[in-house]
Amino acid sequence: MKMEPASVALDYGIVVEKDVDVPMRDGADLKADVFRPDAPGAFPAILNLGPYQKDKLWIPPGNLEEEPNPLMNWETVNPHWWVPKGYAAVRVDGRGSGKSPGQCEPWSLAESIDFYDAIEWAAAQPWCTGKVGLSGISYFAINQWFVANHQPPSLKAIIPWEGFADLYRDALFHGGLLSLFMPNWYLAHLMHHVVGRASRHDANRWRSDTLQFWLSNTLDSGAFRGAQAQWDKMTVPMLSVGNWTGMGLHLRGNTEAFMRAATPHKKLRIHAGTHVHPFYSEEGRRDQLRFFDCWLKGIDDGVMQEPPVKLAIRKGRDEAEWRFEHEWP
Repeated sequence: MKMEPASVALDYGIVVEKDVDVPMRDGADLKADVFRPDAPGAFPAILNLGPYQKDKLWIPPGNLEEEPNPLMNWETVNPHWWVPKGYAAVRVDGRGSGKSPGQCEPWSLAESIDFYDAIEWAAAQPWCTGKVGLSGISYFAINQWFVANHQPPSLKAIIPWEGFADLYRDALFHGGLLSLFMPNWYLAHLMHHVVGRASRHDANRWRSDTLQFWLSNTLDSGAFRGAQAQWDKMTVPMLSVGNWTGMGLHLRGNTEAFMRAATPHKKLRIHAGTHVHPFYSEEGRRDQLRFFDCWLKGIDDGVMQEPPVKLAIRKGRDEAEWRFEHEWP
């Protein structure tokens, strides 16, 4: 990859396009919001696809380092920070959620195919350079692994921020024992995003009994193949980000990625803190920006010359210091 000198400071205005149609290969149209620089030319895109509703207002905690604004959305990048720096941010309502029609199937092969199509659609837009990156927390990290299995040609970098990589091993069954987290998450955290208002209820969205499917299939059945990272196919540059406090769900996926992914261009960061604060911290955003500047803009910012592992070492209470290492474990 040809590298360019470090970039100068940018400060673009923001163009907001709501409810843009994103065509899928089966003829369906998913709905997306596009936030892009108010300037001529093309820019790399950071894309998310998921069921948490792109239009749902998120009121962040008061001690978040990013200033709240109407464009912020749960667990996704903040357009007010990213777009002025020369990136387009694209949020897609996954099939069967928000304003996108169809049947919601979380972390399924069907969702990964939709994600692939959304990536290639974004890359083909006149405002995009053809280079797409993925960054997001939790759900928006997990499905990065699964779409990367399919190696979309326009996908140039991923930042899975606290996301498990194996639905069966990491989330449904821990050591073969049923974890109640996922049934509780599905009933308490997902359903209200998918059902919608009573006047718009669509019974067809529930033809697939996702919980029954999850709980009645075994690891060896092959049913979960689409919801497992295929490390030999993981060739895209990645910044895999874990949290020491996420050891019961997400951390294994992030460390497995660094150890097993086929790509030679990979970094591992493990921090402490809550599930959302580090992603929106100034330090966390800078790590993401440097990685994307390198792989989406070709800027020689030195990020890949630094030691590949960055660990937060706790010192007691809420204090920690960063330590760089050359291997994990």
